[in-house]
Amino acid sequence: MNASRGRGRRNRHGAHSAGMSVVYLAQFSRKMRNPMYLRIVFALLLAAYCQLVSADSPGVTAARQTVDKLNTALLDVMKNADRLGYQGRLKRLDPVVRDVFQFEAVAQIALGSHWKKLDQSQKLAFMAKLTDLSVATYAAQFNAYAGEKFQYESSDEIKADRITVRYVMVVPNDKPIKFEYIVNHFNGRWVIINIIVDGISDLALKKAQYTSVIDREGFEKLLEKLQQKITDYAKNNK
Repeated sequence: MNASRGRGRRNRHGAHSAGMSVVYLAQFSRKMRNPMYLRIVFALLLAAYCQLVSADSPGVTAARQTVDKLNTALLDVMKNADRLGYQGRLKRLDPVVRDVFQFEAVAQIALGSHWKKLDQSQKLAFMAKLTDLSVATYAAQFNAYAGEKFQYESSDEIKADRITVRYVMVVPNDKPIKFEYIVNHFNGRWVIINIIVDGISDLALKKAQYTSVIDREGFEKLLEKLQQKITDYAKNNK
């Protein structure tokens, strides 16, 4: 008798569960036929997905902050180009460029095998000239504003200590310009070692030019040529 009552309770419980399942399925089916309910569900799923894919790692966040510091400074001097003039843009960009780039790494890669042949004083002289030229180039080239803005696109963690950060410069009434920043973790900081603009690597161009000069004319001639570029920028820009 007890066994029968137990089976009866289990049967009633199973029947109740099955009945509830049928009710829930019917309710869910009605909701799924409701366009408003479907839109709400889709919006919630889309929001959750966007939050998931947009979450940056700490390294990416730090690398983006470095790039943003440079881009913000560039837009600032562009917007105030006439008031600042070339020397004003140079002065404002100098501390930013020195802070966000790792010029020792840039110098070493740019000179290739020639780097190891230089003594310490030559290495320091080249890094100083390379840094000055970089600041001068930015001051000369970012010399006007027509509504441009930098827009973040994506990031890739290439290695544990290297991240590619992609932006586009949106130019009104013109084709956007693609910027890829190669950012390395160095001495506890994320710093830029290369910028690729519309597929052209600045560091690859430097290496081709600088090593060619050293091969043909020697290291001292390279320093002279870099200084001449700096002088020309100052002479030819307001």
